[in-house]
Amino acid sequence: MLKRKSSLKIINKVSTFKNLIKKLHNKKNRKPIILIPTMGALHQGHLSLIEKGKKIGGYTIASIFINPIQFNDKNDLKNYPIALQDDIDKLNRLKVDYLFIPKIEDIFEKNFQTTVTVNDLQKNLCGMHRPGHFNGVTTIVIKLFNIVKPDIAIFGKKDLQQLIIIKRMVKDLNLDIKIIEGRTIRERSGLALSSRNKLLTKTNYHKASKIYLGLKMAKNQFLNGRNKSIYLKNKLIKFFKSEGLNNIEYVQIVNQEKLEENAIVKKGDVIVVALKLGKIRLIDNLKL
Repeated sequence: MLKRKSSLKIINKVSTFKNLIKKLHNKKNRKPIILIPTMGALHQGHLSLIEKGKKIGGYTIASIFINPIQFNDKNDLKNYPIALQDDIDKLNRLKVDYLFIPKIEDIFEKNFQTTVTVNDLQKNLCGMHRPGHFNGVTTIVIKLFNIVKPDIAIFGKKDLQQLIIIKRMVKDLNLDIKIIEGRTIRERSGLALSSRNKLLTKTNYHKASKIYLGLKMAKNQFLNGRNKSIYLKNKLIKFFKSEGLNNIEYVQIVNQEKLEENAIVKKGDVIVVALKLGKIRLIDNLKL
């Protein structure tokens, strides 16, 4: 355990962290353990999840682990932004209690071969374009849950499919963990905050700001009575292409239970999009 001048304690070893958790669980008048898993390069979206955890009260634990098994593109893994000291400074300012930064060899030991799969929910959307991604996500999340043993875990709504898959996994496996959702945090332009935003060129950054504008346009069409999925999707795709957003992976309108499309859109359904600007892949969504 590395101690810093602030109250934040940084732990790298799984065994050390497990011992800490035992002590926290055995305390009289035990406070809830709140986990916010991240891959680092923290932005205000991550920090809003931590602030949400701080308001609940208890022990706030952030984790930073760039999970190699959820990257289907080796270049994406190689280029993923790292800003560890900046992350530590941000967590210090928020008075996070513990930061868990495990080593890859501690998480995925030699001959590691077990993964967790949530079947149907990963067949659509990002699952179609990133084979193996969600198996990697659910596997690392269940491992973190087993190590940290949180009472509460907080995930953002920007990664909607991930959030729904994790909630299903928790329910299906009878895990006694409450999943709390954090709202999508946006830049002034409307662009959803992402660690990958800093990799965009100036031109593509400007184009990316049009994603949210298009989502709002489609939502307004729905609120004005246009409820056919095919109409709304075509309208949005046409708008994206007019703004130079040509490399579209998908535009869908799905329900939040099964992530399935219906011909007629209903209140509560979500517009979900994924596209690429250069080599940078961006996702966003907006609830109707």
